[in-house]
Amino acid sequence: MKLFLAFLSSTLLTLAVSSNADDLTLTTDKGFDLKASYYQSHKESDRVVLLLHQCNYNRTMYKNIGPELAAQGIHALSLDFRGFGESISEEFSVEKLRALPKEKRSAAWKKMSAYWPSDIQLAYNHLTSKLSDKGIVGVIGASCGGSQAITLAENNPIHVIAFFSSGQRDENIERYKNILAAKPTLIIASEGDTGTYESAQKLFKATTDSNSKFIAYKGDAHGYPLLDKDKQLASHIVAWLDNQLAK
Repeated sequence: MKLFLAFLSSTLLTLAVSSNADDLTLTTDKGFDLKASYYQSHKESDRVVLLLHQCNYNRTMYKNIGPELAAQGIHALSLDFRGFGESISEEFSVEKLRALPKEKRSAAWKKMSAYWPSDIQLAYNHLTSKLSDKGIVGVIGASCGGSQAITLAENNPIHVIAFFSSGQRDENIERYKNILAAKPTLIIASEGDTGTYESAQKLFKATTDSNSKFIAYKGDAHGYPLLDKDKQLASHIVAWLDNQLAK
């Protein structure tokens, strides 16, 4: 009986931790609704992390990382990019885009993704609106979210960056090297995810902060599947962010 009660208590605790996200609607100045999940820490905190998903997923890829960050005293916000998850409309929907003829798909993608920097800036502004002047901000960019993290960090006081299976073009690596390399950086990639892994090596070589870290995996898993492959990865990411955002 005691064993059952202990199990039940543990289960209820797990459910409480995993369900502490508040769903938000952030409306742009032109009236487009962006959906986000806000993981608010119950601890008094001046630390936040913005979570940017990969382009074959949505904001729910951070459903485990968000609560763990909140448990460590770090508020977190996971945003659905315009066209993904619940941030969709008649004009902007990745599912409709993928159904277009090939010759129209590229132009539609370019039009949709052109809004992402300003959409992400809106999410950043909301997340940081209650921080003091001493507030500390981190950002995780998974896959295509990594280039958005670079753009955000170029224009805002981001203290810590994480690239999660995020391959970058040489021009983006140069931008990182010239402006962001002194920031603590976490880089995660699989050896068999060839282009991403090669980019990750270049990014790690460019970083100059001694607390930067490279986590490499065998195989070719890209982004979210790594969280299923390694059940400890979410905790490793959170622990590293917790340490670096403590400065």
